[in-house]
Amino acid sequence: MSEKDKDMSKGQFSELPGMFQRNGRSVKFESECKQTGNALPVSEDFYRTIFENTGTATVILEEDNTILLVNGEFEKLTGYTREETEGRKKWTEFVHRKEDLERMKEYHRLRRIDPQSVPRTYEFQLVDRKNQVRDIVLTVTPMPVIKQTLAALLDISCLRRVEAALTETERRLADIIDFLPDATFAVDFSGKVIAWNRAIEEMTGVKAEDMLGKGNYEYAMPFYGMHRPMLIDLVYRFAEEVEKKYNFIKREGNVLLAEVDIPVRGEHRALWGKAGPLYDNYGNVAGAIESIRDITDRRQARESLQKAHDELEMRVRERTAELMQVNRMLQREITERKRAEAVMKESEEKYTQFFKTSRDCVFITSRDGRFIDLNDTAVELFGYSSRHELLQKKIPYVYANQEERANHAKVITECGYVKEYPVDLRRRDGSIRHALITAVARYDANGRTIGFQGTIRDITEKTQNEEEIRKYREELEILVAERTKELEDKTGNLQEVNTALNVLLQKREEDRKILEDNFVANISSLVLPYVEKVKKNNLDAQQQLCLDTIEKNLSGIVSPLLKNIQQFDLTPREIQIASLIKDGKTTKEIARALGIGEGSIDTHRKNIRKKLGMNRASNLQSHLRFLEK
Repeated sequence: MSEKDKDMSKGQFSELPGMFQRNGRSVKFESECKQTGNALPVSEDFYRTIFENTGTATVILEEDNTILLVNGEFEKLTGYTREETEGRKKWTEFVHRKEDLERMKEYHRLRRIDPQSVPRTYEFQLVDRKNQVRDIVLTVTPMPVIKQTLAALLDISCLRRVEAALTETERRLADIIDFLPDATFAVDFSGKVIAWNRAIEEMTGVKAEDMLGKGNYEYAMPFYGMHRPMLIDLVYRFAEEVEKKYNFIKREGNVLLAEVDIPVRGEHRALWGKAGPLYDNYGNVAGAIESIRDITDRRQARESLQKAHDELEMRVRERTAELMQVNRMLQREITERKRAEAVMKESEEKYTQFFKTSRDCVFITSRDGRFIDLNDTAVELFGYSSRHELLQKKIPYVYANQEERANHAKVITECGYVKEYPVDLRRRDGSIRHALITAVARYDANGRTIGFQGTIRDITEKTQNEEEIRKYREELEILVAERTKELEDKTGNLQEVNTALNVLLQKREEDRKILEDNFVANISSLVLPYVEKVKKNNLDAQQQLCLDTIEKNLSGIVSPLLKNIQQFDLTPREIQIASLIKDGKTTKEIARALGIGEGSIDTHRKNIRKKLGMNRASNLQSHLRFLEK
């Protein structure tokens, strides 16, 4: 503080000791000091030092809200100097919103009547010299003796921005789960439903609002008609009686795969399920998630294929038995067989090419027709060299018919959601791709549409493949008919032909399995790009830690400590604290990490000891490390 500032504030601070001297206790203390000849310990410099070095923007106001005195932190916060504010400006000039100003005036009126009825601390928005708005926590302390008010201001603008960023991240992750193509739901550690996406709504007929927050195995009702454990509950603990109810169940690390036949909405369905754990910021199991896929049609197709295969084998055996009696024109038959093998090999190559698994594109756009973000599959789909190049293009440009984009956006805006909307898209080289778009509108805090997000599935190859397969089947049927007629008049050993047909059927089965595996792998492409995108944002250390933990623990295993202490019936909070105690964290460090008071940590420590059956003389950290082994 400069000498000039000290001189300017000297008059104001000279009143503060007088105010405290009016208190009976201080007057008595002053009298005692005079009798002993000791100097008063409190001086004007003492109050000035406190005022200037609190580290918080602080002002003293007159009764009419004129600013009497400010400290250096207030100058930094507002951008105004002491000379511009002290005695020249009203406090109300810094209040941004009218509703905040009216509330302050009402508090000021009530404070003169009954100070205890008015909160001393509350939030408002302040506008500084550059017309920037800041979120402020204000603490007001009346000084009735000198008819002045002491106000302390704490800038929480950065905190509000961080909270908004976290909210947006959580919302986007929730949207990803909601638009997964498989029926998906999740529960917390207590068994309450925390996610119920659109696909499972369609499968079960139960809306998310009727299921979220419910426990006691409520999620089993649409499938079994009773409250009972399901695959998702086996993530936490082994239950042999539950596993027996599935056709098969397989564990891959900490992920469970299973298949079951049950009635859903009155129809017998074959369902395939996949379940795994969810982790909190500290790597502890906080819940579980399960995805369910209806494979009824696929199973029926497999059974039909097996039936056709059996019929074909029967026909081959019949033909073989008949043709075993003939042994003429053997050389010509061998030549014909080699030609048939070449045709089969060529057909197999076409089959493999036609049925390559297509990856879905994921996109986020603005309302005015700009790409905000998209994945590498979109770059490949549209034929551009990089994401940066594609992001520069206006969205209508990638539509084969640019007017179709306006119609598409109108449908999403009116309905809020479209599923498998057919469109024709234009690649960079001008070629046209047929696609299906599933998208949802994005809204701001006021409910206004700010853009769209969703997925694009390229069905161009699928359409072409279907046509080629149809032609292939027609050609194959003609060829089989011709060969059957020819072979009825020929001689030779048809056993080799039967072997070739079996190889072809085996190859078809392998190709079918590859297609199924690739289809399952596509699920990861809908989630991982968003995780990567979030990592590229300007996150603080805590947000980065949270995101790294999520990514790390997707393939992690259940903590040995968690498995061993589940038998002691610890709460989720007690499990968190036990894990941190095991890692050697102090009470103060744990309280700061979890955002709760140190007294609460001590209470949880006592409860943990009690549930573990430990006395006060035992070392809790050593005991927890022993349980981890």
